[in-house]
Amino acid sequence: MLFASCNKEIDLKEMPISSKSSTINIAPEGFFIKDLKIPGVSNNKMATSRQSAAASSASSSNTAPEPNNGDDPIILGEQLPNPYTVANMQQSVNILYGGNYPINATHYYVRFKPNSVEQFVTLEDAEDLELQDYPMDYEVIQDGDYWQDPAQGTEAWQWLYTVVPVTYSFPIGIQKEIIESLYLPNNNETLEDMAESIAGGAQYRSTKQNNSNNVTIERTDVATQPFNYSGEQCACEIIDECPVWPDCGNTGGNGGGTGSNPKIPKGTIQVQDIRTCNLAATPITNVAVRTARIVCKRWFKIERSYTNDQGNFAATKKFKNKTKVVLKTKNEFAKVSKVRGARLWQLLFPFKKRIGVFDEGAMANISYLFTKPTPTTRFDRELVPWVAVTTHNSVIEYRQYASEFGIALPPTKVNLLVTNWGFQRGAGAAPMWKQCSSLSSDFSTFQEFIEFYIAGATFVSQVNIYGYLKNQMDVIIGYAAPLSDYDCRLTSADIKSIAYHELGHTSHYAQAGCDYWQAYRVRIANELGFGNPIARPYGDGSETNAGVVAIGEMWGTHCEKIFSNRHYGNGNILLGSGGTFISRLQGEWTNGNGLNANLNAIENFNPTINQLLGTLTDPHQWIPQGLPYDLIDERNDFNFNQNLPVDNVQNYTTGQIFNGLQPQVRTVNQFRTTLLQQNNNNQAAEVNNLFSRYGY
Repeated sequence: MLFASCNKEIDLKEMPISSKSSTINIAPEGFFIKDLKIPGVSNNKMATSRQSAAASSASSSNTAPEPNNGDDPIILGEQLPNPYTVANMQQSVNILYGGNYPINATHYYVRFKPNSVEQFVTLEDAEDLELQDYPMDYEVIQDGDYWQDPAQGTEAWQWLYTVVPVTYSFPIGIQKEIIESLYLPNNNETLEDMAESIAGGAQYRSTKQNNSNNVTIERTDVATQPFNYSGEQCACEIIDECPVWPDCGNTGGNGGGTGSNPKIPKGTIQVQDIRTCNLAATPITNVAVRTARIVCKRWFKIERSYTNDQGNFAATKKFKNKTKVVLKTKNEFAKVSKVRGARLWQLLFPFKKRIGVFDEGAMANISYLFTKPTPTTRFDRELVPWVAVTTHNSVIEYRQYASEFGIALPPTKVNLLVTNWGFQRGAGAAPMWKQCSSLSSDFSTFQEFIEFYIAGATFVSQVNIYGYLKNQMDVIIGYAAPLSDYDCRLTSADIKSIAYHELGHTSHYAQAGCDYWQAYRVRIANELGFGNPIARPYGDGSETNAGVVAIGEMWGTHCEKIFSNRHYGNGNILLGSGGTFISRLQGEWTNGNGLNANLNAIENFNPTINQLLGTLTDPHQWIPQGLPYDLIDERNDFNFNQNLPVDNVQNYTTGQIFNGLQPQVRTVNQFRTTLLQQNNNNQAAEVNNLFSRYGY
């Protein structure tokens, strides 16, 4: 629709027919400069799976060189002329629209310099900021994971670069610098072409035709055909003169919807789901990467979107050639990061993966699959992305299943760290340091915690990593494979079982509170530092606050097994090639007695196994890991194995069990009392007998 000026009545018949056509404003060949260098992108695709020479020959012992976590440096080239300065855009607007149309800055190109973890987190957690650690107007020779500012030390806080609207309210107290005032047109590709060409050295002049919006533009530095451009006319109020303007409202220029436009980034992101290492029995399936942040960047134009439950995403803005698309394991629920050796402050960023750099057409059909290297070692650089994305998906799945089972959701913005640098193999932890801040005096005990679960002193400075993580990290997912078997002992199901266990703790924390959690994590840290190595990390049950651990690990194991059962149905870990699923708990349990491996493991948990076998088979038999399921299931374990507890309780629910995990419940007996009180003493005699069979 064309709107007439309020000062002059314009006959629509006087407007050129071409102004009504969607095919107008196609510049002649050579009129704009093509193949200009674009900052932030590189044609260097980088190897998708490689190992460093040192890592490939190293053993997987705790004294080996650090695993290759894909920490490749970003190498910058030259600073590129900025097309989007107000001055350059003003010149472009005047040429394109054949007159003098004053413009004002719409955005600032800015950088921040945090000086503390708290300041960094303020910036990183801001939903309206998309930060990067290298300048946005430089050519990239090699893309990678980090940029080391030559003016800063390795562990020094560095400048963080981004773009903000001119109306942005800057956080108080954080050092900032406005590098440039920008004018960013809204989906006006012709104006962008003009601005980038002028910045690249092209020269133009234009003449506006009388009584029309048509402009004849000539390129004067090279011989090309003139460009007859028809400007759009914007809507106006009756009392105003209607302007011809580069941005009409929220669409302007060449705006439009998403649809199947070849200039709008759109695609599908998936990850390999590897249930077992017997691919003949359980073939690999590709599943959606859900609710992951997708960032599209070109110059200072940035758009964020998220994948849906089918792994699909679609931007709303149109982008020109050489648009960089990045996935980040971050959303409103959680952020997944990876452990690092140097530049430890960057582990506060979410994990990111460059999906690719795309030209028009290709960006409308993006397809990316996160794969696990085959064969796998702990040093494979592509192992980290696969683990990070699988962990990210596990958070979404856990929240879905928690709602189904009637238990509290974890807090929002939970921070998770994936690592295979710790001493402990095939395990995780949920210290909830962000949700429940640790004391400044905690380092002496939490140093052991860090080395056991996160990273050994061989790899990182314990003091430094504690300083960055003490009030920021909630959950650690350790993917160091048991027996160093990264093919058969590190599957998608194995990662998910660890994640479900630790996320079960986050729900428990949401209900039990910070005082409970401080007692919980200090008890474990003290055990790691001063306890019997055989009983690490939980102790033998005789320690102060052992009941807190008994309740917490009982619940975590229950979530691990029932959620793995909910997700996979037929078990989670395969040992060898015989096609038998196993689940680890007091040994390795296969499907049996009509149960899959996960349920079979907790159903066959024996709280007297040490006495039965006459040896210390399970130093943690005092943790009643099978008790919650015994309250739920309808069968008596004793009928199948007379060495197991008599279980005549049935039809309690996971939700009822969770409701019993109140802040004051710090022993197994207190849990029994609370459970019965909350449920009108349902099956009280049978419940008491079951607890007594577990030694309580």
